[in-house]
Amino acid sequence: MLTIDPRLHQSRTKVRPEWIDRNNHVNASYYLAIVKEPAIELHERWDYGQDFVDRTGESNFVINAEVVYLREMLLGDEVTVVSRLVDLDDKRIRILFEIVNTTRRYLAALVQYHVIHVRLGPPPKAVSIPPDLRQRLQTQLDLSRSIPLPVEVNRFKSFQRAQAVPESSMVG
Repeated sequence: MLTIDPRLHQSRTKVRPEWIDRNNHVNASYYLAIVKEPAIELHERWDYGQDFVDRTGESNFVINAEVVYLREMLLGDEVTVVSRLVDLDDKRIRILFEIVNTTRRYLAALVQYHVIHVRLGPPPKAVSIPPDLRQRLQTQLDLSRSIPLPVEVNRFKSFQRAQAVPESSMVG
């Protein structure tokens, strides 16, 4: 049975008609749309949202997004997006979104964001994550690492590299 750890951030939604393709399931392009609001919520939870941008003139940019499609989602299915921080260094974070089809009780997809911290500029420039934010993120990373990842993360090449060479999981 699929269980979701309550310590991780969760967002709920329902599969909408406009997401459905001619094969009667969610079109591939909508998997990134499904995690947009959970990503914003997660940033707010970390005090890394709009208030942080207004205070500091710093933010972050997604520099890579990857999707692993596992099982389909159909019109009306209830969906829970489970979000967690999975890696962190001086300027970068990596976030995993587990898209769970709660109606049918299975993991439907995984989305991974590689994110870089920036001073907005102009022009925007990659900079180190401020110490207070870094500490908040480290606390979240420690929590996340105490909770097992779904085995399907091995479908991401970055997780395969991390297992082969743990100290360089953010390189490449």
